[in-house]
Amino acid sequence: MVAIVSAIVVCLLSVVVAVTGDHKKCTLELPTNGSRDVYCEAIPYKVDLSRTDGLTALDASNNNLDGIYLASDKNVTLSALDLSGNNITTVCHVLTSDAVKVDSMILSFNKINDFTLCSEVRNLTLSWNHMRSLKKADMVNASRLEVLDLGHNFILWIENDTFAGVPGLQWLDLRGNALTGISENMLPSATLRHLDVSENNGLDGSTTVFQPFENLVELNIARNARLAPIVLGSGPRLQALDASHTNLTEVPVTPAPLLGSLVLSGNAIEAVNSGDLDAFPLLRMLNISANRIGMVEDDAFGRLYLLAVLDLSGNRLTAVPKSLPDGLEMLDLSANRIRSLNVDDFTGCRRLKVLNVRGNGLRHVQDLTFAPLLFLDTLDLSDNPIAMITREMLTGPVRLKVLKLESLTAASLTPVFPFTDTRYLNRMQLARSPHLAAILLNDTAVLSSMLQLEHLDLTGCAVTALPGRLAYWMPKMRTLVLDEPVRCAPGSSWLSDWLCDMLRAFEESPGYRGPAETELRLRNYRRPPVIVSPAENVRCKRDDGHVQRVLDVQRCRAATTTAATTSRSTHPAITATERMAIAARLRADDGTKNKHATAAAAAVVVVAEPSVVPATSRLGAATFTCVVLALVLLTCGTVWIGARAHALGRLRWRQSAADVDYLNIEIKSLESLHHHHVERW
Repeated sequence: MVAIVSAIVVCLLSVVVAVTGDHKKCTLELPTNGSRDVYCEAIPYKVDLSRTDGLTALDASNNNLDGIYLASDKNVTLSALDLSGNNITTVCHVLTSDAVKVDSMILSFNKINDFTLCSEVRNLTLSWNHMRSLKKADMVNASRLEVLDLGHNFILWIENDTFAGVPGLQWLDLRGNALTGISENMLPSATLRHLDVSENNGLDGSTTVFQPFENLVELNIARNARLAPIVLGSGPRLQALDASHTNLTEVPVTPAPLLGSLVLSGNAIEAVNSGDLDAFPLLRMLNISANRIGMVEDDAFGRLYLLAVLDLSGNRLTAVPKSLPDGLEMLDLSANRIRSLNVDDFTGCRRLKVLNVRGNGLRHVQDLTFAPLLFLDTLDLSDNPIAMITREMLTGPVRLKVLKLESLTAASLTPVFPFTDTRYLNRMQLARSPHLAAILLNDTAVLSSMLQLEHLDLTGCAVTALPGRLAYWMPKMRTLVLDEPVRCAPGSSWLSDWLCDMLRAFEESPGYRGPAETELRLRNYRRPPVIVSPAENVRCKRDDGHVQRVLDVQRCRAATTTAATTSRSTHPAITATERMAIAARLRADDGTKNKHATAAAAAVVVVAEPSVVPATSRLGAATFTCVVLALVLLTCGTVWIGARAHALGRLRWRQSAADVDYLNIEIKSLESLHHHHVERW
């Protein structure tokens, strides 16, 4: 009886659990039903991995474990073992047999106060534990260590020569501890490539020496207020330096010819002078945000020929700096005091892709200011009191993908929607800009040109009604953000159909399916993940004030299944001609009725020909036969008049078919045929 019950449990969970008589062994097997969760009623100390061929990662986090022993009859190599969020007090309570090798071990958020290792790993994470010191004796079995994360413990001191027996240590993370000083005898200065000592609030510049660390590639000393002034030495191999929030009053002087990333945010720097950055000729990313910079000399950035990212946000600039590098790709000037933008401000930035001037108090933007920025990808003009935004003002960026015009409440004098070159536009944010939102929703020409738009944010715009053809004008739309229910339009199902499409895309996304097939999550509780699509929470408001849900999940899934089956049986494939017809229809100008009706009728004929046209042909043939039998004795003139009347009737049928909105039926059937296989027009 016990064997039968155990077999049923095994089938339901797709996990082979063989419990020995002493209840201390659990044998795992990779599930075959697509699930990555394996379940043991009580995870024992010993877990057998003999039946997990191909297993690469095991997640046993958040199980209240005091320890675990991994064993196997044959060789098993785990790239990652996650034991975070348990009750483990020492690393030696995690053991493996000789056949089991672990490359990376994660023991964050435990209760470890003893570092001593009993098994060799290459990558060890011990952040957010209770360690207070490091001693040379702790590193007996740490000869393979290359990466060690000790962040956010309570480490006060490190014994000299602690890492002498760890010849391969290259990455050391000591952030968020209580260290007061660093010396070459304390850390492996000869081998370290990456060192993070940020957020050690007691770290003193007088007892901290970085000169001997000549092999460092990346150094993070952020949030150590007592370090300034910083003496970094020569840094011949240094490529990344983070010295943010260290009370610097000027750019640090250190010869670092290979430095590519420099972060100096949150300091007290008041000016950037010509020559301050000459020591970093290969600099590609410079962040001097949240300082007190009010003056930048004309040639301060001019010799940084490789600079691609420049962040000057949160300063006191009143104008765009001059002599910006030609290769600049990202420029952040947000939260400054720039009141106007002129046509010559960005003339030298022809490769600029991202420009942010949010929150500057901008009142005027000169026409054609952005004209030189032919490759601009993202533009943010939000939170500025611009009185009027014209189309000439935004002329130029022909490849714009992200446009942010949020909180432009002063732009009430803007007569038309200011941006029309929407061929590549993917995301548009108009939150708290009700005037611009109202113009957009009433501009059919602009709406129908947004064929690539996927995200539209209209929160705070008091939008209560949406155009009925919104989903057809913007066929790739996936996110529409509103902060209040829209009006329920009687007899219109376009919003529900669109939500069905979004729900289907959500359920077929990679994140919905779960992790990779070679990863297991070991759990001592049954709690299947519940994933709810945002589309299920959409509400609309009826004329009587009642608020109801728009999406009927059951009807949506049933309709999707039926449509897919019907489409596969009647339309085995969509030809290139049909796709061209659909694209032509979607690009048609809705403001010109005759042109749109012609395109729609042409699409109806192409798509619906196998099902609609044959039925009509049969009706026409029967009618023609009856007319011939009834009028066999009439004169030729009477026959001719009858034929004309019949042809007129067929023409009227085609006109009425063109006036009826068949687009919903056709588009949905095509979507079910080629969902996630053919780009949506």
